[in-house]
Amino acid sequence: MRSLSLLLLLAVEFASAFPHFVPKALTTTTTGLRTRQDDDAESEVAAGIYPKISTSGAHAWQAPGPNDKRGPCPALNSLANHGYLPRNGVVGMLQAATVTNEVFGRVSLPRLHWCVNGKLRTGLGLDLSIPLSLYATLLSGDVLSLSWSIGGPAGANLLGPLLGVGKGLSGSHNKYETDASVTHGDFYLFNGDVDSVRLPKFKYLLSLQNGVADPNWTLDVLNKQRNYTLQDSISNNPYFFFGPFSGLLVSNAGHCFVPGMMANFSAQYPQGKVTKKILLSFFAVYEDPVTGVLTHKKGHERIPDNWYRRPTGLLNEYNAFEFSVDLIKMAKANPAILKIGGNTGKVNSFAGVDLGDLTGGAYNVGDLLNPEKLVCFIFRLMLTIVPDFLQGGILGGILNSALNLLTSTLLPLFDPKCPGIQNWNGNLLKQFPGAGLN
Repeated sequence: MRSLSLLLLLAVEFASAFPHFVPKALTTTTTGLRTRQDDDAESEVAAGIYPKISTSGAHAWQAPGPNDKRGPCPALNSLANHGYLPRNGVVGMLQAATVTNEVFGRVSLPRLHWCVNGKLRTGLGLDLSIPLSLYATLLSGDVLSLSWSIGGPAGANLLGPLLGVGKGLSGSHNKYETDASVTHGDFYLFNGDVDSVRLPKFKYLLSLQNGVADPNWTLDVLNKQRNYTLQDSISNNPYFFFGPFSGLLVSNAGHCFVPGMMANFSAQYPQGKVTKKILLSFFAVYEDPVTGVLTHKKGHERIPDNWYRRPTGLLNEYNAFEFSVDLIKMAKANPAILKIGGNTGKVNSFAGVDLGDLTGGAYNVGDLLNPEKLVCFIFRLMLTIVPDFLQGGILGGILNSALNLLTSTLLPLFDPKCPGIQNWNGNLLKQFPGAGLN
């Protein structure tokens, strides 16, 4: 049996080669023109500029089986339902990073976005997908096999209880999965069911384009949904918690991901277009053609047919810096999305924590409005909180290997001059009862 250290070494070495990865799921060629059917009209696109993602053959949609894992992320669920990720929902760390990059053009970090200041941005780049998959592996997966479940526990690793991990994304509340989701419910309000779309939230999202001649769920539109979902949790969930990673970064990024990850790209809409049909498909919501009644089928998310992702190429992929610009754009219109904190056991009791106090003065809320400093904060935060999460029960030798993997993977991805967080004061978060829910 290979040693864990060898597996970790291979993982790091393979990750360093990711920039040379050539997408295999893309079905376009590099020359010529092709005509396709958009949701609303036909348009000519240059093949190879807007790659079409296959939804047929080996990637035809299949409903998950009774033992297949599906969870709170519509994008990951759709990838598994189309066979881009294993259909059983248990994925390898490197596999998840490469597949999300090849289908969505994602770089390696949380669920992030694309459309920056009106400029065309491409898919999700590897400098986002690598850290996110690493984070999921260490905090919700199997450290020994470097794999994780996109839903509930995979159930294969006997060391899971000893390690304190292995619950999958559905069991990662306040570590990865978070309150105030785009369409899913809060952990406390729905007895831990974070995998189901809550139709009132979804209907509100649809209503944001009522009466618009050419509906398109852009970043500006999703920022309105961001304000709604945040206030909805504050007003209804006495244990609402908006943590530094799961809240400020993941929850906000989820709202960015709707226009960023789900948009259909074309010559007519080079920055992408999100239609109602696309939303219904990715969120597994079905509309009765006669009555208009909406129903949700949990785990049945799918990639729309005739769906074209962002252009290929490293310069077009969505990276951490571009995400930071998007988050700052949202925050300038809605400053509340940068407030770390939570309710204190009663609804409408939200209290915030000073970022300077939390980070020992390394970062303050003003830094989050600077793209370069925000990127620094994202990576330094991951390097700070992951060891805290792991210290609780993970075995000594495995802990050291896991921490080495963490630092070896993340350190090359950001400027070494970024201020480190030497005095993290996580005790400040204990005042919020929701912070302990998981």
